Amino acid sequence: MKSSSVTLLASGNSLGAYIPAMHLHKYLLSQGVGTEIHVLESLYREEVRHKIRFTKQAFHADFSFALMGHKLAKPVDSSLGEEAVQGLLEAWKRAGIFRFAVFTGFWLPILERYKAAAGGLLDIRLIRMDAWDTPSFKVHRQLYPGYNNIWFYEPSKLSPGTYIASDEAEPLPYAQREGRILIHGGGWGIGTYAETISELRKLGHRLDVIVYDPSEVAEDDGVTRYFGTEASWDPWCRDAQGRHTFPPMIRYVRKDGVLQELSLGDYSAYTDLMRNCAAVISKPGGATLNDSLSFGVPFVMLEPFGEHELHNSTYWEACGFGIRFAEWKAQDFSKPVLEKICRRLLEQRSKINHFGRNTYAAENSSYV
Repeated sequence: MKSSSVTLLASGNSLGAYIPAMHLHKYLLSQGVGTEIHVLESLYREEVRHKIRFTKQAFHADFSFALMGHKLAKPVDSSLGEEAVQGLLEAWKRAGIFRFAVFTGFWLPILERYKAAAGGLLDIRLIRMDAWDTPSFKVHRQLYPGYNNIWFYEPSKLSPGTYIASDEAEPLPYAQREGRILIHGGGWGIGTYAETISELRKLGHRLDVIVYDPSEVAEDDGVTRYFGTEASWDPWCRDAQGRHTFPPMIRYVRKDGVLQELSLGDYSAYTDLMRNCAAVISKPGGATLNDSLSFGVPFVMLEPFGEHELHNSTYWEACGFGIRFAEWKAQDFSKPVLEKICRRLLEQRSKINHFGRNTYAAENSSYV
C-alpha cells in the first residue's frame, strides 16, 4: 500500500537546503500531513562527515577559497555509505513511499535507484529555491530534466508565486517592527557580511548579527546584538526522540572581555528577529530570498556566492524586493528606500499562498 505522507529530502551541508525543508515539515504536520525528513549527510561515511566542519571553517575564513570550492562541486556518490543507502531504499519500498520533495540535487542518483526498484508512478518534486542552477543540480543536469522541477523564482516571471514557512502568519506592518537590521552570512557564515558591521555601527544603526563563530562577538555597546547557533548541533543528527530539529539559538554578550552565552531555545528566536527587522543584509542565497518574501523583509544583498546567487540578486532587484548593498550605501542607507521595497514585498505576499497549502495540504484531503 502506498503511503500518503511526504518524504522531504534535505541536506545539512547547506542550511539553505535544510531550513526550508524543516519549515515545510513543521507546516505540513500542522495541516495533518505526515512527513519525514532525510538529511543526505546521514548517509555519508563517518570520516566524510568529520571533514565537513573543517571545510566550513575554511570557507568561513576565506571567501575566495569558498568561491573556488563552489566551482569545483561534484557528485557526492563517493561519499555515501552503500549499506546506509541500500537500507534507506529498502525501507522506502517496504513503506510504499512515493511522494518526495527534494531540496538538493545531490539526492538524484539515489532517487534514480529508487525509481528502478519501486516500479509504478512516483511523485517527485525538485524544489528549486534559486533563480539558477545551484551546484547540486548543475552536476546532475543530465538527470533533473526528467523530474518535476518546481521553480520558485522564474526569471521570466517577476512575481514569485509561493513561499515556504513554518506557518501562514502574515508579515508585520513595517511601522510595527522594531526597525533593527539583521545581518548574517548564511549557514556557513561566508561572504562579505562582516565588513558591513563596523560601517553600519558607526552610523548608529541598530544591528542584530548572526555570527558563525563566537570570536566575532564584539564588546557590548548596548545597541548591537549578537546571536548564533549551538556549536554542537549538526543538521544530520537527530534528537532523543529521533527527530531532526531546527538549530538551537544562542544570544552572545561580551562584557569586559568575558563572553556570556544565553540559550534562546528553539528557532523561533531567529524567525522573531526576521519578522521584526527593517531589512536583512546577507549574500543572496535562495533560503534568504524565501525569508524575505515570507516575512516581507527588504533584502540588502552583498556579494553573491557563485553564479546562482548572482542570478538571485539580479532577480530580486528586478522584482523590486531588494537592493544591492553598494546601491543602498550610495543612497545614504535610505530608510524610505527600504519602506518602498517592503510595500512591494507585502503586496506580492498578499497575492500568494504557502507552497504546502498549494500542493500537499490540499492533495492530502483525498487520502483522508
